[in-house]
Amino acid sequence: MSANVDKQLHQVEGRLVERFGPERADDVRSALSAERGRFEGARVTAFVPILVERHARRRLERQG
Repeated sequence: MSANVDKQLHQVEGRLVERFGPERADDVRSALSAERGRFEGARVTAFVPILVERHARRRLERQG
């Protein structure tokens, strides 16, 4: 993916770590990695960071 998407996903990571706490930073990174993989072949990447954040947040909420 593009450098811009990578930058935005790094910002997403920061927001999710802030929301779920630093003790869950590994869980956040794992969720982001899994969700990012779903969009790896996407032709249009403009919405990838938003979608990854939404899906990762839901995954983390389900994990408790």
